[in-house]
Amino acid sequence: MIHLHKLSALILAAVCTAAAPVCADEALRSERQRYLEAQKALRKGNLSQYRLLLATLSDYPLYPYLLYDYLRPRLVQIDSDEVVAFLRNHADMPAAEELRADFLKLLARRQQWETLLEVYVPQADVEMRCFQLLARLRLGKEEYLMEDARSVWLSGESQPPQCDPVFARLEHSGLLIEDTIWARIKLAMEKGNLSLAQWLSRRLTPADQAWFARWLDLHRNPGRLSGTSGWPDTELTRNILLHAANRLTQQDVGRSWAAWLSLRGTYAFTPEQIGAAEYAMTLRAAQTGHKLSRELLSQLDNEHVDEKLFHERVVLALREQDWNALLDWTTGIPPAADEIRGPWLYWRGRALESTGQSEEARDYFQRAAQQRDYYGFSAFDRLGSPYILNHSPLPEDPETRNQVLRTPGVQRAHELFAIGQYTLARSEWSHALENMTSYQMQTAATLAHSWGWYDRALVTLNRAESYDDLVVRFPMAYRDGLEKHAGQRDLDLAWVFSLVRQESAFVEDARSSAGALGLMQVMPATGRQTARVLGWKNFSPAQLTQSTTNIPIGTAYLHQMLNHFDGNIVLATAAYNAGPGNVSRWLPPSGCSEPDMWIEQIPFTETRKYVQRILYFASIYDWRLGNDVTPIRERSAPVRRRGEELVASLGCGAESTASAG
Repeated sequence: MIHLHKLSALILAAVCTAAAPVCADEALRSERQRYLEAQKALRKGNLSQYRLLLATLSDYPLYPYLLYDYLRPRLVQIDSDEVVAFLRNHADMPAAEELRADFLKLLARRQQWETLLEVYVPQADVEMRCFQLLARLRLGKEEYLMEDARSVWLSGESQPPQCDPVFARLEHSGLLIEDTIWARIKLAMEKGNLSLAQWLSRRLTPADQAWFARWLDLHRNPGRLSGTSGWPDTELTRNILLHAANRLTQQDVGRSWAAWLSLRGTYAFTPEQIGAAEYAMTLRAAQTGHKLSRELLSQLDNEHVDEKLFHERVVLALREQDWNALLDWTTGIPPAADEIRGPWLYWRGRALESTGQSEEARDYFQRAAQQRDYYGFSAFDRLGSPYILNHSPLPEDPETRNQVLRTPGVQRAHELFAIGQYTLARSEWSHALENMTSYQMQTAATLAHSWGWYDRALVTLNRAESYDDLVVRFPMAYRDGLEKHAGQRDLDLAWVFSLVRQESAFVEDARSSAGALGLMQVMPATGRQTARVLGWKNFSPAQLTQSTTNIPIGTAYLHQMLNHFDGNIVLATAAYNAGPGNVSRWLPPSGCSEPDMWIEQIPFTETRKYVQRILYFASIYDWRLGNDVTPIRERSAPVRRRGEELVASLGCGAESTASAG
């Protein structure tokens, strides 16, 4: 069989002078087949066949994986020099780090300290770091050893036993002074690791142990914070009080704020400590609807309000229909960060509009419309103007394209993708991006898109912060299936495309941490229920990773949600993400709510951003489908309780708009 492979290669070389590109493709297909055969032989333990095939693949991009697959399960038996050579020659492979970790553990067990230091590279894993420290200790290489050991020791977590010999030496080094012990106790208390903190406290003086006992008591009973105003003003005291304040904030923000007011003027907290404590209290009050919300949100300086707090301000203003407060909270210079600038401009425009300042409102809507996102498109809607999409294709640069294609990691990623080994392919791709410039990443994204590897194209453009090529950013994969089943269920095709892009980025076998599967991320229970409604026999949730099953099931369920909420796309979209039960609870108790106001008040951050993205994605997919662009306002009906008549045929007036609750 092997001789036939060699003969085929000779024949191919002889006839491939006139059609080089065709022959190159044929040669690559042949190498892929031999690679898969070599993997199969290795799995079966047929080492002679594996070695013969290996000898024909030395120039194939995935050749290192055949070496890796041989070495990793045989680390105990093979010569260490062979592993060292592999790690030296293929250090750019992500899989090499897994092999390195196993090898370091083996070397530590064998006490081969010189080799361990030879192959060690900086590691995030604490166990690996301790192996390196232990090797230095055993070999007497003590320069900066204790300083490095102290940095590992300073953790809020209990460290692995491999660290113990080095830590024992550290204890006698004189570096574990009282301040260092308190620093680690603070880390342990912040992690809630009380057992570690108590163990560390044994190293303190009796007087300091009494202070630790106070800290432990306040951790367990933070309501006692109000009785601490007579304590001495020291750094330790302030750490204890801040810890207790943060604990009490989560339990009872009202009591926390009352205690904090008395403490803030008594102790010399830094501005950063004051800001962090009051930020936590303000956010907690707002998120729980506490009566302090307005007071705490109002006292913040507009310049220092982040995305979360600005959102809570908007929600409070909308809930109470207080447009004047929203005007106050959007006074000044708009924030520079995109994630808050767009909402800031849009809601300032809405507040101006709602207080009769229409001309000034238009100025803010025009500024918001410069961003291509949900708020930018919504601003166009308030202006009554068509959307400006600003599509700008990525540049075609053959030299950079060839440079990226020659990158070993990109070559390996492409081959792994081509043979369906997607997990390894994604790992290789991400690793390759780490050494690319933004411009090279843009070129890499166009390559991934041309290969049909749409999720990597999107990930790569995001890393490059390149958002203007709408063809690459909004793929049209699985169009036949999506068009067919959206049409059968009378669903807006652009809406369905936008949902698939958001759910899976067109990864057919996508699996979420929650268990959702496939292109439309259908939960197994939802798949079974929908399959029964469709009258399908012998349905298995495993089929949801196939587009031919996922698309009909997903579109059928989406159609159910649309019918359940009387054809309201906004509510159906929210229900697809958060479930119809949650959406029903979020509906206004009576009357109706303007869709933008209702969306802003969705209490789940994930669902709120999900709905916003899908609405503006759908408008872009209209353009991709060659249709007239449907504005967000035309996909967003006023929100009301199911079966309730709309208060006004043209929408919700200010007098009839209710809170989303």
